[in-house]
Amino acid sequence: MKRVLILAFKDLKLITRDKLGMFFMLGFPILMALFFGTIMGNAGASGSRSLKVAVVDLDNSDMSQRFVAALKENDVVSVAAMPEDEAVNSVRKGDHVGVVILPAGFGKTAGILWESGPAIRMGLDPSRKAEAGMLQGMVMQSMGQLVMARFQDPALMRTVIEDSKADISGDETIPPATRLVLNGLMDSLTNMFDSIERVNLENSDSDQSANSGFGGFELANIEQIDVSREVDPNSRAAVLKKVRSGWDISFPLSMVWAVLACVAGFATLIVREQTLGTDTRLMVAPVNRGQLLAGKGVACFICLTCVLSTMILIAVALGMRPLRWDLVALAVVSIGIGFVGLMLPMSLIGKTEQAVSGAVWGICTVMAMFGGGMIPVVFMPDFVQKLSDYVPVKWAVYAMEGAIWRGFSFREMLVPCGLLAIIGGVAGTVGVYLISRRN
Repeated sequence: MKRVLILAFKDLKLITRDKLGMFFMLGFPILMALFFGTIMGNAGASGSRSLKVAVVDLDNSDMSQRFVAALKENDVVSVAAMPEDEAVNSVRKGDHVGVVILPAGFGKTAGILWESGPAIRMGLDPSRKAEAGMLQGMVMQSMGQLVMARFQDPALMRTVIEDSKADISGDETIPPATRLVLNGLMDSLTNMFDSIERVNLENSDSDQSANSGFGGFELANIEQIDVSREVDPNSRAAVLKKVRSGWDISFPLSMVWAVLACVAGFATLIVREQTLGTDTRLMVAPVNRGQLLAGKGVACFICLTCVLSTMILIAVALGMRPLRWDLVALAVVSIGIGFVGLMLPMSLIGKTEQAVSGAVWGICTVMAMFGGGMIPVVFMPDFVQKLSDYVPVKWAVYAMEGAIWRGFSFREMLVPCGLLAIIGGVAGTVGVYLISRRN
């Protein structure tokens, strides 16, 4: 075992001297993970992005502030208060979906159904019609809350009614008969709100005071029922619900390229030693062929685990939180076993470094394409997903995702990890046999 470790550390020393090779083993995969993770952003369960809306409050009244507060209560909307010119320009630049301008005098008539006050001005991005339609609905929802706020405050409504009566009395264009009817209506409304206020005062000491009068008034009592369709747990929608951040997707994919770079590097190293005569000189030393190959395998395994561990630590520093660390360790070990085994027969593809390097990278690129190293398998067409079952890269990504965000149990992890171990064992046995036959 000591001789195997000495040979392994010799190979690790040789592989680390290749700066460009080390870049493709560690630097390039990290850059890929950072790039795609940043693009994906918060792709997971946090839901869709909020609508960025600029609000200009030219009234600064209690009702205008209530309107803005009601708009902010909606989780789908991100409200930013700013001056009018700045708000309009932000929509033109595409920074906001729309701008909502509350004119001066908005608070005097807002929420009063029989008054027509200054109109709310809205500017919407024409290139985002669907989001603009949602924003219009949310503005109407916030206005509905102002109507409710008016009716829930009898004292405020009494003042509004008195002002309306004064306007009716001072408007000479209203016929006397109509004026009499309108004044009677206003008196009836005053009596109604007086009654509501008395009821609220009588129930102020009871436990139900919050629901008395118009305090608990609702335009409609809506009870929701569950009509959501059953989602296949293996479907794309169900899988994406489990994703918590862009790092959950980008790092497992990028780890594949680190693994493939290690495989290509060590496969090329074996051929280099054969072409330079290093392999022949080692055979003169007191070691046998099995110890030489074991040293190569141990070195490749150590390199793989170190690279994967480094990438996992970087991902954790960026905010990725694996669900089960024990399964992460199991995934790393099984990936190492699987691809160390694949490395040995790949080193026999050619007789020169250039031939082996080109062929191995070509095979690795194809495996990455079909196995989810470029785009997640869940986004691929159905027939490609079926083909990916025969690609080791797919099971490497699947094992890492299962431990990080898919929520696999230990039994579920046995499928990808077991397949990787079997692939590594079979490929490694074939590789050792062929290398022994060649020599």
